[in-house]
Amino acid sequence: MMGGPHPHTPSHQELGQRMETIERRLDEVLNAVNGMRSEVADVKADVAETREIVKAWEAVKTGTKFVKWLGALAAAVAAIALAAKAGWHMLFK
Repeated sequence: MMGGPHPHTPSHQELGQRMETIERRLDEVLNAVNGMRSEVADVKADVAETREIVKAWEAVKTGTKFVKWLGALAAAVAAIALAAKAGWHMLFK
């Protein structure tokens, strides 16, 4: 048999104090988790709002590209019409 110290067996009072400490700390952890749940819900709402903003921005960019393309097409049609009109005047002068 080894000659080291024997482990101390806690009394009922010590066990009760330890349980109270564990319960108090567990309550603190649960309160922190509940607080985090609220924060996570807020972050989810912010992410959803950001997604909507990104979708709207992408729609604006696509619309702008279409308007630019339509403007270039209108300019080309106007140039062709002007050239045709000038050509007709030259032919019938």
